[in-house]
Amino acid sequence: MEGDLNESLMENNSMKEAIMKKLMFILSLTIVAVLSVACADEADPNILKVSKSSDEIIGENYETVITELKAVGFTDIETKVLDDLITEWLTKDGEIEQVEIDGKAEFNAKDSFQKDSKVIITYHIFPEEEKADEKAVDEKSSDKDEELNKEDKVEETANEELGDDETDKQANNEVAGEEVTEKTKAESSPQVLTIKNNEELAALLAVKDEYDPIISEFTKKYAGRTIEFDANIVNMMNHGSYDTRYDILMFSGDFSETTFSGPNFKFEDVNMNNLNLTGSNIPDYLRMGQNLRITAIVEEFDEDMGIVFLDPVITEIR
Repeated sequence: MEGDLNESLMENNSMKEAIMKKLMFILSLTIVAVLSVACADEADPNILKVSKSSDEIIGENYETVITELKAVGFTDIETKVLDDLITEWLTKDGEIEQVEIDGKAEFNAKDSFQKDSKVIITYHIFPEEEKADEKAVDEKSSDKDEELNKEDKVEETANEELGDDETDKQANNEVAGEEVTEKTKAESSPQVLTIKNNEELAALLAVKDEYDPIISEFTKKYAGRTIEFDANIVNMMNHGSYDTRYDILMFSGDFSETTFSGPNFKFEDVNMNNLNLTGSNIPDYLRMGQNLRITAIVEEFDEDMGIVFLDPVITEIR
């Protein structure tokens, strides 16, 4: 019996030794495999890992992302422009819409790509047409000024050629004519309405409800009259399918993200020329939050939409 016990113990020890050998063999294979993969990654300089996912890159500035991708090691980077911006309210100039790496528009941080993978960055900018429109307006104004200067010089030369008596007579007639003209203009031209000379306009600009009865009463009474007041842009979008014609929504006073006053004023289907922009610091593009001094003609009040439509006369940048 003692012999059987010894034999059983020996068998158990043999089994344990066999199991331990198998475990050590499996562990060795695992270590070798891990080291092989790690060495393979380190040894291949043509495999690059991105530091950000596609979702993280969208919305960033394209120049910043190009710099980051070049630093990682990508060499084939292209850009695609979407000249579709109107304002910088929701999307900034240069903001990325999409990034493709090796044809993949969706990827995660630490994903691997070949070094020579094609990278295509699509981003937003303002259209060049608006810059061209503004340049044309400036050139037209310059030509008009030159014509006026020429007319002034011709008139001065003609006055010098007249005798002293004739000049005095002409001057007296001009003074009398100017007095009559100014008097006629004052009698025939309605006064521009402001909060200083019209209490009803002051009350209109202070309302907090876009359907306040004051709005309808004012627009019916003063339709066709010119008003002048401080305003700010709260929304600006393309008119229909046009690229350089806009619908501009405004409140009275200075821009605020938390409060507003006055009705919803709107310039509909206008381009930059129609606005007759003035001021010491005219921006390249109008945007939400821009403070203005509006001089405009009252057109009508849409009671269903709660909007007062205006026809711009002068738009001063504040």
